[in-house]
Amino acid sequence: MFPPPRRSTIGRLAVLACAPARALAIAWPAPRAPGPTAATSTRASSAAGAAAPGSSAAASPPSGYVDVSVATVWTAPTSPRPVDHPALTNPVSIPRWLSEMSLADKLGLTNDNLTQTQALYGNPVYILAKQAGWDEVAVPGQPTPKNPLGYPGWVPSVQLTAAHGFAALQNHRPCAFVQAPTAWLYDNSALTRENMQISANTRLPVLARAGQAIRVATPDRGAKWLSAREATVYRSASDIPYPTGASLVAYAKRFLHRPYLWAGRSGFAFDCSGFTSTIYQVNGITIPRDADAQARYGGGRMVSKNDLQAGDLLFYATSQNPGSIYHVAMYIGHRQMIEAYDAATPVRITAARFGTDYWGAERFLRLGLPGSQA
Repeated sequence: MFPPPRRSTIGRLAVLACAPARALAIAWPAPRAPGPTAATSTRASSAAGAAAPGSSAAASPPSGYVDVSVATVWTAPTSPRPVDHPALTNPVSIPRWLSEMSLADKLGLTNDNLTQTQALYGNPVYILAKQAGWDEVAVPGQPTPKNPLGYPGWVPSVQLTAAHGFAALQNHRPCAFVQAPTAWLYDNSALTRENMQISANTRLPVLARAGQAIRVATPDRGAKWLSAREATVYRSASDIPYPTGASLVAYAKRFLHRPYLWAGRSGFAFDCSGFTSTIYQVNGITIPRDADAQARYGGGRMVSKNDLQAGDLLFYATSQNPGSIYHVAMYIGHRQMIEAYDAATPVRITAARFGTDYWGAERFLRLGLPGSQA
């Protein structure tokens, strides 16, 4: 059974070398007045008129940086349960959290709408409000119509840091983009002393290279090392090669058998739209965070099921109203798709479903760009 579909506000981000790039032309609904907003249960995307990270419309610096490997963004400070403790600390342990939750616990995240999304180590966030050890945040780079600045929700204050020096490096240094599903930060260039495990799509400023090791800046741990086999250095996100459908699918397959997690958007675990938006973003294209927003506002073009190509996204709904979209998967060719399906099912390849819940498909790759498909 599929979970329901899902769907933040102070100045805008400065241009960051590490920021997501190539946000498609997103057709947001009319903008709402800025201000803290309550998170809801629908998975959607960035608000009207928002300046995406990397845009020239940016003005003020971010209010804070994530300083744990993965910060889970909660619906409210009252959302976490005792079993969620490993996800609330600094450092966090996402693998421990996943292993200690029962299936009923995982379903509770969905059914009770406890979580919204996740933000990765070094991600900038806007801090909208504070409340007894919690910060209300907007997460840039995860477009949503709920807030012009990014995806909204609440994060334990202990998981954020000001990191002013790190902010300056993000502005001006090339960045190491983690592409492995998960990777270790190391204390030494020999890559023998593990420090912290981080996720795919983590982006950290580069300080130096030494053989197969990349020396990177971190928000709170000083300089650390990454394996060059697990990350690629780009001067900016716009330098990421434009993907093909085949390259998107090949990358998505690296996450086969990873657990499902409602609001998951890291290499440790995903929900359906967290999976598809991450696959695109690691490959240089930012689409909305949530399934319905990907279909409604993501800038894709509709394609018939007889014209499907690898990398197209397939959407599922309870009616033809796009507001009822509850699931998204990626077409991989040969009438198959890859998806993060539900709390009981790891990321899998399965036959593409074209039954009564099939809403339609959209293509986000652009014709005529290097690497794009006809």
